[in-house]
Amino acid sequence: MIIRAQDGDLLNTKSDQEYFKKVKAFIVAWENGQEYIEVKTSGSTGTPKIISLSKEQVLASVDQTAKAFHLDQDCIFLCNLSVDFIAGKLMIIRALELGAELIVLSPEGDILETLGQHKYLLTRNMGKNFFAFVPMQLEKLLINPHAFEVLNTARAIILGGASVGEKLLQKIQEIRTPVYATYGMTETVTHLATKRLNGDKPDKYFRAFSDTEIKLDERGCLCAKNKATGDKWVITNDLATLKKGNQFQLNGRIDGVINSGGVKLNLSEIESKIDKLGLITKPFFCFGIPDEKLGQKLHLFVEDSFKDDALVNHLKRKLPKFEAPKQVVFVNSFSKTGSGKIDKIKTVDAYSISNK
Repeated sequence: MIIRAQDGDLLNTKSDQEYFKKVKAFIVAWENGQEYIEVKTSGSTGTPKIISLSKEQVLASVDQTAKAFHLDQDCIFLCNLSVDFIAGKLMIIRALELGAELIVLSPEGDILETLGQHKYLLTRNMGKNFFAFVPMQLEKLLINPHAFEVLNTARAIILGGASVGEKLLQKIQEIRTPVYATYGMTETVTHLATKRLNGDKPDKYFRAFSDTEIKLDERGCLCAKNKATGDKWVITNDLATLKKGNQFQLNGRIDGVINSGGVKLNLSEIESKIDKLGLITKPFFCFGIPDEKLGQKLHLFVEDSFKDDALVNHLKRKLPKFEAPKQVVFVNSFSKTGSGKIDKIKTVDAYSISNK
């Protein structure tokens, strides 16, 4: 663990661990006037690549997040996201630029156990902390009933990197702290829109930050620009519907639409419907496999060593005819990207090779 005080003092409780050496080197480089950062894209939808972001872009992102969540030097930033990727780097830079305290944990392991005796730092700063998780981390954390003692000390909690499943969404309602889903990517220097998930009036749609312009391209995909993008339009592959007040609804990815027997199927929408049925408790995703008769055949991949042969029939009874997976594939362990996301292409390729 690394703890950085407001005066800049660094305490590294695991100075022999390579990860924390890397974190310390990143902090030192930024504080010494580094003019840009190099970051890897996640690789969840294609080959990972390294892009360079200017200091001006990074500071613009810090500013818009600080304004959106009313962050200042009194906050404590808890970073348990990998410093190899944009989300982890920005959590650290936000604390440095705002002159706030920072606690950096390894992205792996038990958060509460790692905090240990240092948990008091968060509890004594009640209502002034800022946390960021990927959904899987929060889901794992909420298994422990003592997690609420820490989570409820935050001013806000943000979630990004993956969609929030129905099971986790229900559990989030027990958290008093405002919890937000975020929308963004490496190219936008993390999030540019948020959607509150809990409280008396949760948001129905994502709302872009006030200095962000959004539009749809000819494909119906979201485009956005602000100071963090260098005032240049970032074109995404995310299908969306624009709403009033700079709001938008996500409708899955354009590369997540398949043509099966002449019917276009949105894989994200089907995954959402399957999730709400509550029949599957393990990670899963849908994918279109080439098929001579249908063109693309809808498959459901489930990360589970136990094979439930009846699942296909259960889904056929619950879902519209064309949206019911034609085949369910059980995989002991999904392939993952460097940022921990499911690597659908590698997982499917491994299945395809093993079935040739």
